[in-house]
Amino acid sequence: MYQTPRPAYDLACDCNCPIHRGLPRSAYNAPGCRCLTSCASQPITVLAPQINGALFLDRADALWFVPALQPGHWDWRCATPVTDGHPLADADTLVSTLLAEVHARLVAFTHCL
Repeated sequence: MYQTPRPAYDLACDCNCPIHRGLPRSAYNAPGCRCLTSCASQPITVLAPQINGALFLDRADALWFVPALQPGHWDWRCATPVTDGHPLADADTLVSTLLAEVHARLVAFTHCL
């Protein structure tokens, strides 16, 4: 029997964040947020030490950037969607497409397990 994995967006936050713990995560730059990129509600993420941060897709498949404070800690107050005018705007379409494709392939792969 196959179990269909639930999307990250449907999972409750499982880290010790005082803002989101136990709730579905819909805001990524809420004041006081201490979520990890490995939180169960965190969408597919690529850690990018070259740009001192991480890139991820939100529930609407929009690309976001969150700066790193130190290894494993993120400055969620400064998390921003990558839109026109953002320094990473030129990479938005490519990175978003790759992340969405990886997500789709991983979901398909889990059905084989």
